[in-house]
Amino acid sequence: MKRVYTADNVAMAWHVRNLLEQHDIAAIVRNDKLYSVAGEMPVHECLPEVWVEEKLNVRRAEQIIRKLAIPVSEEGEEWNCGNCDEVNAASFDLCWNCQYTNDAID
Repeated sequence: MKRVYTADNVAMAWHVRNLLEQHDIAAIVRNDKLYSVAGEMPVHECLPEVWVEEKLNVRRAEQIIRKLAIPVSEEGEEWNCGNCDEVNAASFDLCWNCQYTNDAID
């Protein structure tokens, strides 16, 4: 097993673990119940961690996690809805206002 991610909070650790599981990478979250002892133990030892169970999947897991860290603004340009002309973020596949599909998506 190898640690591939240390999160600032429990929710993010579980999000990363679930993302890896969606890519068929077996992972576990450790230290997800230590937040209550932070202060009595050094904080950096209480942070939740995501560990990959098989060494063969470590590099792939790290690539997936790096993609997760890309800010939305770097993913592409905003688009205008073809139905209601509302401006939508590049990460949206559907218009947030009317749920119309973005024509630019293949």
